[in-house]
Amino acid sequence: MKTLLQQAAERWFNPYKRYRYSRLIHAVRLGLAVLCATLIARRFGLMHGEWISITVFVVLGMLQFQGAIYSKAVERMLGTLIGLAAGLLILWLNQNHLHDNAAFYLIIGVFSAVAGWLAVGKNGYIPMLAGLTMCMLAGGVHNGEWLHDSMMRALNVLLGAAIAVAAAKLMPLKSTLMWRFLLADNLTAASRVLAEIGNGEYMGRQRWRKNQKKIKQINNRLVRSRSHLTPTAQESRISLTMMETIQHTHRKIVSSTDLLLHAVLKLPRPDMSEEEEALLNRHFAALQHELHLTSHMLKGRYAHRIHISTAIDPQLRALSQRLPFEWQGFIWLSINIRIELANLVMMLVRTRQKWLEPKELRKLRKHLIDKGAHGQGYSEFNYFGTRQQAAGSTGSTTRRSNAVTE
Repeated sequence: MKTLLQQAAERWFNPYKRYRYSRLIHAVRLGLAVLCATLIARRFGLMHGEWISITVFVVLGMLQFQGAIYSKAVERMLGTLIGLAAGLLILWLNQNHLHDNAAFYLIIGVFSAVAGWLAVGKNGYIPMLAGLTMCMLAGGVHNGEWLHDSMMRALNVLLGAAIAVAAAKLMPLKSTLMWRFLLADNLTAASRVLAEIGNGEYMGRQRWRKNQKKIKQINNRLVRSRSHLTPTAQESRISLTMMETIQHTHRKIVSSTDLLLHAVLKLPRPDMSEEEEALLNRHFAALQHELHLTSHMLKGRYAHRIHISTAIDPQLRALSQRLPFEWQGFIWLSINIRIELANLVMMLVRTRQKWLEPKELRKLRKHLIDKGAHGQGYSEFNYFGTRQQAAGSTGSTTRRSNAVTE
């Protein structure tokens, strides 16, 4: 029996739970990190201890995801150390040689200008912070303790950055999770819209508006997922080209679903037999099921393969040719969604080892080994897209995408 603590830990570190409650986790993490920084500063009576909490806020405040937090912390450390070195050098020169003459102010102006020039380029946060740190040291009035003050400020900034990184590590949020589950939620939502479109019932204006709101939410998630492509590529080491291709396929599925929703209002009443209606219903039901399975795969669940055939059903082709022109385009759009979904599944399977979390990957490997031990013939490499299982028959022109899901 699992203890309550173990159950709570599993829920807390469950990837989908972290995605759903990412904003709450970020707020709690920031609050605890600032509390820790304040306690350390006051408990040990550190001079300029406020810089610990300030650094935590700067690094963690508007950044939720580990990749961005780590890079921000490193940039802040580097900027502080460069600015500290420059400020100490300027103060030493002023105390021993310049004595507040024009050269002292000229050096400050030149260093600030260089920092400003670099700040509008790549990694501009480092030179900006270096210039800021230099101004804090060289621009103030010092009472002979300038070296001690400078070192304490630098120590506090480094300590604050370390606290922020530790908080991000203990309560992790990754762009990879956001990208995965935004895509998964969109596939689930698209299947629900398709259920409304393909259920054979009349699509009135009220129902259409409700589904249009769902499409708007899907598009919002699509836009949000775009911002996670580069961080996800950095975290998972999936090539940015592959991430862009997946995003493009994602967008085409969303666009085709939106076009289907707009087309359904303009469809003439079809003259179909019960068998033909059943055929069309099976087509849409299968498409919905495949979208759900792909969504489950993205959430790290598994038990069955996803078999998506891109071959067009001859009966469906014959039906579309007999129906009015508007229905031909309507059916073609639904088939196009299946083709794009097959491409998406293929790319997800190929990159699966990289976007799954280590715990999920271990669980999946164990599942595949158990399946193999029971003689079910599953190949671990097949599921990860690195080895193809021998085909049961030859000469087939049907393309299939295979994956595991629950």
